[in-house]
Amino acid sequence: MEKVQINHNASSTTPIMLAIASSAIAAHVAGARVVARRRVPARAAATSPSFTKTVTAHGSSKRVRNSMRPAAAFAASVFAAKDEDDDEWEDIDPNDIEFLDGEFVVEAFDDEAQLAKALCAEVEENAKACLSERGGFSLAVPGGSVAKALAGLKDVKDVDWSKVHLFFVNERVPDGKCYNLAMDTWVKAVNMPEANVHKCDAGGSVEEEAAAYEAQMRTLAEGDDDAMMLDEVNGLPVFDLVLLGMGADGHVGSIYPESKALKDETGAAVLGVDMPDKRSVTMSMPLINTAERVVVAASGVKKAETVRAVLEDDESELPGACVDAFSTIFFLDTGAASKLVAYAEEEA
Repeated sequence: MEKVQINHNASSTTPIMLAIASSAIAAHVAGARVVARRRVPARAAATSPSFTKTVTAHGSSKRVRNSMRPAAAFAASVFAAKDEDDDEWEDIDPNDIEFLDGEFVVEAFDDEAQLAKALCAEVEENAKACLSERGGFSLAVPGGSVAKALAGLKDVKDVDWSKVHLFFVNERVPDGKCYNLAMDTWVKAVNMPEANVHKCDAGGSVEEEAAAYEAQMRTLAEGDDDAMMLDEVNGLPVFDLVLLGMGADGHVGSIYPESKALKDETGAAVLGVDMPDKRSVTMSMPLINTAERVVVAASGVKKAETVRAVLEDDESELPGACVDAFSTIFFLDTGAASKLVAYAEEEA
């Protein structure tokens, strides 16, 4: 039996195709609509075997931890979902699937201004790469400090914003705070078509708003313009880039510690969150982890202990620790990174 390898190049802008030796695995795992930058099927995200965690501080890099996770766990999940009457699976052993070189990088910047520049560069570089590769780019952004940090996008050149589709990681309903902040901060300035800025405006309960927002994503993914794809394994829309801000309690989007949204197992892409002080919709954790690339940003010394728990406590169940896309990047300033072991060693 030929061993199956799924290889990953750490460069965020280099086009990567899946290298899959078995046609049977390719049919059931990769699928025919895998986009050029797709690295592994989304369900491999939590169990791909090799994640090298690196802290980059002041221009230097230091390996923090090399965590090996058994590829057999993902293979078993694929085989559990297979059609029992499918003869193509008959001679395939889950142990013949091997995953190589997942990407999990932590970068520490001198200050919030440098972190903001890095966030803008992530959007610019990934947008240009996707537009060049297939002519479309899908982006999801939060509100708050990350949204404000994107003001630098007003100065970006040579991005065809008419082919970019913008969604929001979470959104207050019916207030539209994230939508309004993005519009005022950079979207109007770059002349992105109004139809490409996807807002929550169904006008119903949070559950109805969530269902309507997911429908917007699926309509785009099922279209013919390659603006977005559906993942062939879990059926969720695949975003090219998701930006997240992480709160001092470890929340991302509107997914809070010990919340119903964190524990949700419905498979929904978007969830309604009805809290006493806010009504919102949020991208679900499975949708976040299906994205091509996820960048989590955190700044300030008040978040340092949470950052340490998320990145260094193997048993952490904080939402930030559950972000596990195949390409996952943490952007921190020196305050937020100050309690990380690797950062302390860099400073010593």
